[in-house]
Amino acid sequence: MSSEHPPHPAPRPYPADPAPAYPAPQPLAAWEPHGSGPTPYRAHHSFAVAAPIEELLVPYSAEPLTDKLGRRRRGLRSRLVSLMITAVILVLLYFFGPEQLRGGGFLALYGVALGFSVAWFLGYLLAYLLARRELRSLGTGTAVRIGRPGVQVAGLFTPWSEVSTLGMASGRFGRRPRLELRHTNGPVASVPLNQIVVLPATLDSTARAYSGGRHGVDLSALEV
Repeated sequence: MSSEHPPHPAPRPYPADPAPAYPAPQPLAAWEPHGSGPTPYRAHHSFAVAAPIEELLVPYSAEPLTDKLGRRRRGLRSRLVSLMITAVILVLLYFFGPEQLRGGGFLALYGVALGFSVAWFLGYLLAYLLARRELRSLGTGTAVRIGRPGVQVAGLFTPWSEVSTLGMASGRFGRRPRLELRHTNGPVASVPLNQIVVLPATLDSTARAYSGGRHGVDLSALEV
């Protein structure tokens, strides 16, 4: 008997629902005075639409990552200026300071001070490069889609009857917290939280509503 696992099924697209027959928006009648009493409101050219919400669409958003990259860039510039100032001060002390500041002990102190500034700058440089790489890995289109047929995460659609788990996964080894969808017999799909602009609690309540209470978003990983 072969021990190989059966191949995972190919990702399925989100099913296309027929367009609901929503009523055409009707203009509200202008609120005119009636009788002799005062009328504090008057509305013209206004429209009201009453239609059911069929699904929640969450697109990928670059805003959190661009804000993060901007903070890292400003921090990197600040550390570079600090490093340059430290280097200039040490050079001035060595060449124009008193003779006793050129001894071996002071040279070691200069090296420690300069090394600390360099290490601090390199740390900010690494953080900046990681933030830039995150921005380059940003997806396009719809990141999360939750509706009556099921849930779609990062392009992988799964009917509610085939959802194994839907929850937050904590960041490990430098990875950021992410929404993770596990299929009963298929691949795992995930979307980092810093690539979408939606509250995790909103995803949880929406999933519970559209799945009829069968599934919610496990938020316990965010509490650690």
